[in-house]
Amino acid sequence: MNVAIVTGAGQGIGRAIALRLARDGFAVALADVNRDGLAAVRAEIESAGGRALAIEADLAQASEVQKTIDRAAEWGTLCALVNNAGRQITKPFLEVSESDWDALLGLDLKTVFFAIQAAAKRMIADGTQGRIVSISSISGRGGRPDQAPYAAAKAGVISLTRSAALAFAQHNITVNAVCPGVVDTPLTRKIHEDRAQALGITPEESLARMIVRIPLGRIESPDDIAGAVSFFCSPDAAYITGQALNVCGGMEMD
Repeated sequence: MNVAIVTGAGQGIGRAIALRLARDGFAVALADVNRDGLAAVRAEIESAGGRALAIEADLAQASEVQKTIDRAAEWGTLCALVNNAGRQITKPFLEVSESDWDALLGLDLKTVFFAIQAAAKRMIADGTQGRIVSISSISGRGGRPDQAPYAAAKAGVISLTRSAALAFAQHNITVNAVCPGVVDTPLTRKIHEDRAQALGITPEESLARMIVRIPLGRIESPDDIAGAVSFFCSPDAAYITGQALNVCGGMEMD
């Protein structure tokens, strides 16, 4: 049984990725701290005839990351890891605290490193031609004055992707990243609530200002991201590694 792990699978982008990989034939190990979200996504997958394993874990802890990888690998052959779990803090640069920095970099970057490390060790031991995909962001491509820790973490994910791709190419493990733009999720809505409060406008106005910058003219859906992840996990992407693919409607073209 070929297993794909999706972290942060309880809602939003993680949910869409989990559902897509289940349709692609993977047995999907769902990891999240959100018990109710896990149960709902597991039920969706199973009702469609797929296989799912719910793993409740605080992925900000490296020990919990290791336990998640081990539990999924015991369930079947670990073939794919999707690092999606993360958080966002929208604050002016001068107001970011040490606790803000540690909380965001811990989950958005440290967790990604140790998940890649643990999954790669298992894939190498099992001789699996694995696929590792991490969700970065176009925020990692440039500066963000009100999201400095987030932008730093997502830039770090792109760098980790390249380092891991070089480290594991000899084992036929590919490592890539997907960089979303403005995605229709609860996280995006919270970002624009915070920005609206700072700017003295409505959240709808804040979001509209962002959407007008998208060449394709619409907000991104979680399924747009899931399609890119599905490709990187497929045989069609066997000769692609170390890449960070923008999936953002044309907002970022570098």
